[in-house]
This record gives sequence, C-alpha cells and structure tokens, in this order.
Amino acid sequence: MNCKYSVLIVAGAVVLIPPADKPERYQDLINSLLLAQLAANKKLEKDPGIGWYDVYMEFLDKYWLRHFRARLDLSVAQGNSVSVVDWVVAPEFGGAVEQCDVANAVMRRLAALSASEPALELLRGYMQKGASDASTDQSDVSRIIRLLVVVAHSPMSMSSVYIEFATARILADNPLAELFQAEDIRGSVCRRSASANLSETLYGPVRAAIALKVQDRLEANVALLRLIEDVPAEENGAAD
Repeated sequence: MNCKYSVLIVAGAVVLIPPADKPERYQDLINSLLLAQLAANKKLEKDPGIGWYDVYMEFLDKYWLRHFRARLDLSVAQGNSVSVVDWVVAPEFGGAVEQCDVANAVMRRLAALSASEPALELLRGYMQKGASDASTDQSDVSRIIRLLVVVAHSPMSMSSVYIEFATARILADNPLAELFQAEDIRGSVCRRSASANLSETLYGPVRAAIALKVQDRLEANVALLRLIEDVPAEENGAAD
C-alpha cells in the first residue's frame, strides 16, 4: 500500500496531504487551520467553559463550507486498551475506500514513530496544553486531550476528525501511541467529524490578511513529519 502522504503538524492538528501534491499548494488550508486553532485557544484562555471545537469551527465556517458533520460519544470497554489513533481512523475521511485505508495506515505509522521526533513534541504540547506545568503526582486532576486529524483531498477540499476527552494521565512523548483503558478516561470520548470545501468567493478577499496574521507563527507551529518506509501493519496497530 502506498502511504507516501506528506504529513504536517499544524499546532494540534495532523494534516495529511496526498502524495502527488506538494505542501506549498496547501497554504490556504494550513493558514486556516492554524488561525482557527489559535483563535480557539485564545478564547479558551479567557473563558475555560467554552467549547474549543465550536469556536474553532466558527472560524472555519466563514470560509470552508461544510457538507458533512457528525458527532459520536465513545467509551472504552472494560479490559480493552485503545489509542487516540483507534478513535480517529474511520470512513469519515471520505473519498474512495482505498484513500480511507491509506489515510488510516498513515496514522498507524505515525503512532510507530520514535518519540524523539521534534514534530511529535509540538503535537503533544497542543494536545495537552498546560500538562508540563502540572505535577505528575496530581492524579485527581483531569486534563483535556484534544486532537485534530485532517485529510486534504485537494487544496480546496478536506475531511477532519476531532477527538476530545478528559484524563488524569500526562501524555507520553508520542501521544499517538499511548494506550488508554476505561479507568483512564473521565466521562466519554467526544468524536466530531466534518468535511468541507473552501469557498474562493469568501476566502479570496481575506487571503492576504489571514496570511499576514499567521506569518510570524508558522515557523514555531508547523512542522513536517517524515514517515519510515514499509513498516509491517501488525507493528503499527494498537493493542486490543
């Protein structure tokens, strides 16, 4: 299976770009995702009670027209162990079955990467913001985990999955590989899915302004991940 996607970490989002394309063609998508996340983070700092995803989507909806959306609350069965990747991979990535399978395989490969990968450190910091300031012996403190995974079908079309849940655990260095059991999760796991197309009519007039807003934030918040070749599938899957 050809898994040669380009993989970008954009703040707290894993962005998968088709192998035939170069990331430079997806600058509108990258800028949109970054600014939407920064806007949601800023509002959350002022009002911790708001829904992060709702603020994030409120920004994107101005320019990316959603034609699919779904919400699913998940739980972990007693005795099972699941990873964030297990919750992410699903048909909502859209497109052909082969494209969905490849996107899922890419996520499994990311979970198999070395924890020393700098881009994973960036992702982990956004997935569990503030965790590094917390004492590891605060076992009763719930921390919110957030992850976006975006599959770009073209520079103007994308599908995404968002995962959010509460846990007392501090994430491992490769947060995509960490396994969770029922007792690790506080409440349910919220899974939000969406597919959208960029409206040139809406985005065109603000393209330059959005690029200007994020230009000084790109270097610190966008990183390229390089996947290793031909990792056997059985080595990538999370334990059941």
